Amino acid sequence: AAAVNTAAAAVPADVAAAAAAVLADPAFAVALQPAAYGALVVWLLSVRRGRMVWLEELPRRYDGPWIEEYWKRRPIELLTRFIEVAIKFGTFSTKIELDKYFGTEEENTPQRAVEARQLIEDLGPTFVKITQVWASRPDILPEAYQKECEKLLEQVRPFGRDLAMKTLRRNIVGEGALERMFDDMSSFDEPIAAASVGQVYKSTVNGREVAVKVQRPDVRDTVTLDLFVVRRLAGLGSNLPIERYARQFQSLKELVDRAAPPFIEELDYENEADNQRKFARTIADCELVRDTVVVPEVLYSSPEVLVQEWLPGRKLTEEGAAKEQADRVVKVLLNSYMVQFLETGYLHGDPHPGNFVLMPSGKLGILDYGLMTTIEPEKRVAFIEYIMHVQAKMYDRCLDDLVNLEFLPAGIAGDAEARDIIVPGLANTLSILYEGSGDLREQQKKFIKQREDLQSTGKLEILREKLQGIAKKYGSFRLPGYMTLILRAFVTLEGVGLRSDGNFSIIKECFPYVARRLLTDDSLRIREALKAYLYKDRKRIAVSRIDDLAGGFGNFTNLMKGTRQEAIDAGAPLAEAPEIAPPQEHREAVGSAAGDAGAAPQATPVATALPINTAAKDIASVIFSEQGNFLQEILIDEAVAAIDALSRAALLQVMRALGPLSLPLQGQLSFVFGAPDFARTQTVILTRDDKESLLLLRRITQLVQRAPSDDGADDSARGRTNVDFSSLASDVQTLGSLSTGLLPAVGPGAAAFARKLLLQLGSRTLLRLAEDIERGAGGSGGAGAKAVPAGTAA
Repeated sequence: AAAVNTAAAAVPADVAAAAAAVLADPAFAVALQPAAYGALVVWLLSVRRGRMVWLEELPRRYDGPWIEEYWKRRPIELLTRFIEVAIKFGTFSTKIELDKYFGTEEENTPQRAVEARQLIEDLGPTFVKITQVWASRPDILPEAYQKECEKLLEQVRPFGRDLAMKTLRRNIVGEGALERMFDDMSSFDEPIAAASVGQVYKSTVNGREVAVKVQRPDVRDTVTLDLFVVRRLAGLGSNLPIERYARQFQSLKELVDRAAPPFIEELDYENEADNQRKFARTIADCELVRDTVVVPEVLYSSPEVLVQEWLPGRKLTEEGAAKEQADRVVKVLLNSYMVQFLETGYLHGDPHPGNFVLMPSGKLGILDYGLMTTIEPEKRVAFIEYIMHVQAKMYDRCLDDLVNLEFLPAGIAGDAEARDIIVPGLANTLSILYEGSGDLREQQKKFIKQREDLQSTGKLEILREKLQGIAKKYGSFRLPGYMTLILRAFVTLEGVGLRSDGNFSIIKECFPYVARRLLTDDSLRIREALKAYLYKDRKRIAVSRIDDLAGGFGNFTNLMKGTRQEAIDAGAPLAEAPEIAPPQEHREAVGSAAGDAGAAPQATPVATALPINTAAKDIASVIFSEQGNFLQEILIDEAVAAIDALSRAALLQVMRALGPLSLPLQGQLSFVFGAPDFARTQTVILTRDDKESLLLLRRITQLVQRAPSDDGADDSARGRTNVDFSSLASDVQTLGSLSTGLLPAVGPGAAAFARKLLLQLGSRTLLRLAEDIERGAGGSGGAGAKAVPAGTAA
């Protein structure tokens, strides 16, 4: 009312009188009626149709129909964007074709690579975001283009200071609020990095160094317009009369609808701040990564501005320690992502090299939390099963995993005929993808050769027809919606790994986490997965699998939760700071084992505690758990078999040592076992199963003694059954020294373990002795001998 009175007072008296005369004229009221009716009709239509989204702001969350309706009401902007993209792409494509025509393609490649990068920058955030995935992998683009596109990770063309200040003042409101928040406004003269969505400034708040993210102007308009254009074109293409093309365009439209929501959410820095705080809590609550990964603290957030703690160190894109230790950084990076993916279920979805900082302490800082995804517990277990089955080459089980993960229709799993068709091709595909390097160019060559081989034998067309029949009956392979960001994250991570190692294979690097999970998770499905992995459809544990589990478990555990020295030994990055003294625990362990420097050497008593690393402590706590678990049950069964075999091996060792003096005993044993001579008696006393049990005992000893096993390749006897008894006795004796260091932590559980072990051992010994006597009485000579299964109850 005050504003109206003020405005009325400002109107000259003669103008006000004239206006009053017009409004009082009946003719004016008649003329106004059509406009009033029109306004009423528009209002009623708006009520019937809902919100008039073309008059509102763009949504902060993805809404395809809303965005489509918004841009359909702005045909000029839409047409301008179409023309802009067409002209720029057309011009660049013409230059490429002219280079080919005149034979100057190789000569002009460096210049064309620069132009391609500039083109992507001109087209805006959507195109930059797509290119960043390519730039993170060294196996997609030609070298010149790769080098230029890497600049798009954090060296995108910046916007000016004036625009940045407008955004800052719009988001940090209040007279002088911006100047009061930051110590020095000159820090906003130049950004230190510029990315697809915003750029970063380094400033200080109350003397504390901070990173300030400022969003690009009109980025939401540009991104939603590009998404609308792609979605609209895909929608039109899905109506094509050619079914194959129509399906592809429909898949593209669905892909946009799956990929767009997190992309739109990334444009909201308040949402990013919430993600960052949640991720920080998740990391703090997880002992596997809390000492390895650092999340910067959020100090202030608004839709377009984010202020957070500055992390000292170097990014993976910079020269220095991060690049020099690339293989070590990648190892910690991938294992931390496995914990996010399969342990916490909250995954950072944008792992390009510009988002990681190697800190002076050797810890890994993670930046940019705009793209995050959640993985449900059911899917986490399914992925563990899948990785384990791929590692073990159990491809028939992989088919079931892909059904559980929703890549394949559920009906296929129960169709024996469909499985017979799909599994061989699936085995070939997975072996190409995971057995060798993850380099896409190498994989493409193998797939082309595989296709040519099938074509030359006439099998390709037959296979295609069978697969089409299965697809018509059940549906075809598809990418589940939840997989979009997961796939993007791990494709990018594999690219980071390939930069440091051309033979990098992501499935092999993922296995150490899976090994730990198999040995420590006592849930029903993980129990079944562990049993399938260890036994390989045999009655005895596969010795090579114990070695793989020991190596994977030990490496992961020491790397991610061991002492600083253990982590470095397992492959963690070295700290840039001056080397500090080893932890007290480590010094005491080493001192107790080796003695003080310069002291006279002394024989180490058997009971002296040897150094026990974090992995050994962890696995011992699982094996000797007072509550019991599936791994404990397996090991008790196998330990009973091993002790039985060990006693028989010891008997043979004594007889060999006695030489001719053992002849009377040899005769008696030959009689008892019904064997024609002592040579045959030895095979009856110590069977092939016994020898496998002894080899397994060595591996289990080394699993507790040290993980990973460094010399497992020599003595794991993969496929052999010869046993060096003296080496075995030495390894078993070492357990006495190790137990001295472990007893304080596992004492109560060890007692329960021993009771179960003795009970089963007594049962097995009596049963096997009875069988030996029965065999001797029957004079079978061992021909019909049955192996007594481990853990047979009395």
